[in-house]
Parts: sequence; structure tokens; C-alpha cells
Amino acid sequence: MKKFIRVVHSIIWWIDWIGAFLIGMAMYMIFWQKDRDTARKAEYHWAGTLMTVGGIKLDIEGQDNLPDEDETVVYMVNHQSDLDWPIIFRAIPGQYLFVAKQELFSVPIFGAYMKMKNYIPINRRRVRSSLKTFQNIIGLIKSGESIVIYPEGTRSYNEELQKFKSFSFAFLQEAKVRVVPVAIGGSMKIIKKGSLLMNPGTVKVTILPPISFNDLYDLDTKQFCSAASNRVREPLSAALQRKDAVSEEIEDDIVIPDAI
Repeated sequence: MKKFIRVVHSIIWWIDWIGAFLIGMAMYMIFWQKDRDTARKAEYHWAGTLMTVGGIKLDIEGQDNLPDEDETVVYMVNHQSDLDWPIIFRAIPGQYLFVAKQELFSVPIFGAYMKMKNYIPINRRRVRSSLKTFQNIIGLIKSGESIVIYPEGTRSYNEELQKFKSFSFAFLQEAKVRVVPVAIGGSMKIIKKGSLLMNPGTVKVTILPPISFNDLYDLDTKQFCSAASNRVREPLSAALQRKDAVSEEIEDDIVIPDAI
């Protein structure tokens, strides 16, 4: 009986996710493309319905660490679940664009929305394409767009903080903006990777103090990525109550020439 209730609850939750999402997409195409503030409010309230219907409580800490509205930053978030995306909508105010792997842009409905919002695809398998994305991100940041990126590159099957992708840090050397780490704990228990069933529960979101890299910009690219990764990984690990802040844990997924 408990399994049946869980399945029904999950179906209702996904209907809310997809139904409200489709309505929001239609409204965006008709009314909100030039009104980002209204579109952003709609995303915030849509995410709120998911929390309410799902019986999910968000415990958000560290909101005083959020940057001023006029500061452009990069939010680096650990990735545990499909729920992380609406969680970010609830926890982080203001405008920002997501960087996501290319494959997600082909997912029905979700991919169309990402393209519509001009989110940034990254193809780590093709260096030339990745370098173009690299320059695109730098241009967007310099034009005042804040960015959300998952430095692990994908969701985890467990609660361990995975290796960080070097691409998540290489562009910072030229963009020269602060990073705001955001730790999400417990979302994996709500929806596990590879499953559509969801469970009510509490998710803790910790917004950590912004991190600067002014003393690292003169390093070569590889050294910069490693040092910057350590600087972000340590507070994220501490916030998640992990003991895996290992300095070597960065994965060279893309070769970025030092001249760029």
C-alpha cells in the first residue's frame, strides 16, 4: 500500500512539474520574453508548487552571503538530483543562466525550455565546440550575466562530492568574477538518479561566502584550475559535512590553451 501511495504521489508531482512547466513556457513565448523579471517570478512560484505538492521543505541558510544585485558572479552548486534545478530557483534570487551538458538540450520539453532561455550547452567531447562555449561564457559574464554551473558535471549516484571538471574553472581566469558556492544536501533522498519516484523530506541549502581568485590569476591554466577548484571544494565539502576535500580531485575534461 505504501508503494502504491508513493507511486500516485509521484505521478501527481510530475503532472505538476510538466503541466505548470508547459503553461509557463507558453506564457514566456507570448508575454515574457522581454520581461525577464516576471519570467523569473514565475519560475520561483512554479518551483514553490513542486515543494508544496511534493511535501518538500527547504531549509535555506546563508542568504546574507548572496551578492549585491549589481554584482555578476558564478554560482557553483553540487549536483545530487533533478530537484536541484527548482531548488536553485527558490534559493537564489535575481537573473542567471545555467551551464548544462549538451545532451540535456535534446530532452523533450525541458530541452526546449533551456534553448528558449538561452542557457549554455557544453559539449565536453569536442574541444573546438567547448572553446567556443568557453568564450561565450566569458562574454556573457562581462556583459553582466551571472552563471550557474555544476562543477561535478553530472548528478551523483551517492552523496559524495565528485571530481570537479576543469572547464568549470578555466573561464574564471579571464572572466575574473567571484564564485558563490551553494551546497545542496538531501535532494538525492527526494529523487534518486535514475528514478522517477519521489519522497517527501527536507533539503538543506547552504549559500556560502563568495570566493575571490585575485591571487591566482597569474598561474598557468592548469595550476589555476587546480587551485581554484580546491578553494571552492573545501567549503562545499564542509557544508555537506564531508571529509573529501582532496586537492587532487579535479578532472581535466577539456584542454584550454593558456593563450585563451
